[in-house]
Amino acid sequence: MDHFYTTNAAEYQNAVTNLGYGAEGHTGSIFNSQQPMTVPLYRLYNPNIFDHFYTTSAPERDNAINKLQYNDEGVAGYVFPAQDCGTVPLYRAYSPGWTDHFYTLSVAERDNAIHNLGFSDEGIAGYVYNI
Repeated sequence: MDHFYTTNAAEYQNAVTNLGYGAEGHTGSIFNSQQPMTVPLYRLYNPNIFDHFYTTSAPERDNAINKLQYNDEGVAGYVFPAQDCGTVPLYRAYSPGWTDHFYTLSVAERDNAIHNLGFSDEGIAGYVYNI
């Protein structure tokens, strides 16, 4: 299982049509270019375990590349590192059994993944708009 998130419509369509991903809809809105007070949301992929991983931490990104066999796929977009007017938390969870990172704006969905699906809470990946 792999959760994949993108801001690119063609990439999204290819993932759903050709790569076996399910269309789960809109997760949240991020910026395609750097805006005041935003930070990069790095996108990584590990082809050995089929896991996409997103982080705002350059040291965490570097560790995933250097020690965990993730490939750097660049910047997915830009998010706020702290809550700003109108933004909501983007929660991050990880399942070692499924080797899957999962991101959601929903506390209920995050809690279900943690309590019923074996995911561990990894906190807040950043703050995004829910539009």
